[in-house]
Amino acid sequence: MRKLGEKEAIKIILDVLRKSQGSLTTREIEEETKKLLVSCPDNTPVFLNRLRIQGIVEGRLSRERRGWVWWIKK
Repeated sequence: MRKLGEKEAIKIILDVLRKSQGSLTTREIEEETKKLLVSCPDNTPVFLNRLRIQGIVEGRLSRERRGWVWWIKK
């Protein structure tokens, strides 16, 4: 498993979200990055929340999906 730098991690997460055609849970994003044999610079939830604060991705807590869901602004 290769740990990504921040810019590369952002690119991969945005690619994963674009391919999803909707929102993904934190767990689903982790599964997709594991398939690529890479990991985020921090742990995935912390990294995704930083991207949300920076306005790179959107996220909210979902009761139905029992966790945070993430998507890209249209």
